[in-house]
Amino acid sequence: MKKINFWYGLVSSTMGAGLIVLGFFWNTPVSSLMCGCGGALLGPGLVQLWKYRKWTRPENADTYRERLEQEQIDLRDERKNMLRDRSGRYAYVFGLMLCAVSILTFHLLEVLGIVEETAARLVVLYLAAYLIIQYIAGFTVYRWLSKKY
Repeated sequence: MKKINFWYGLVSSTMGAGLIVLGFFWNTPVSSLMCGCGGALLGPGLVQLWKYRKWTRPENADTYRERLEQEQIDLRDERKNMLRDRSGRYAYVFGLMLCAVSILTFHLLEVLGIVEETAARLVVLYLAAYLIIQYIAGFTVYRWLSKKY
């Protein structure tokens, strides 16, 4: 495993822990957002560090090499590339990002008191449900196309 994976995990974990500590001890209207973003950085960072530790052990070298070879085969497989493209990948990813940014924006507007609490809460819940449905739909379409072709 490359050293950059270790550094990514370390920086992500450090930033996440810092945001969580800052959110707990610095009492502002956006403290809950800082804690949430901190958790969103801390979790994947710790997973990345765990993966780096696991795959850099000498006893796992052969297994890791096999996984990399299989991953390269899967990445170059034309059939799988076609399926990824046909599942609406571009619109899907753009929609997920737009939805996530909208959730953060409306929550921030609610916390700062710019938008009425109940209206903003309904919009945030609606967008969160839409985000989950969009993710499940993309996964389902990919699996359906995979079986079809």
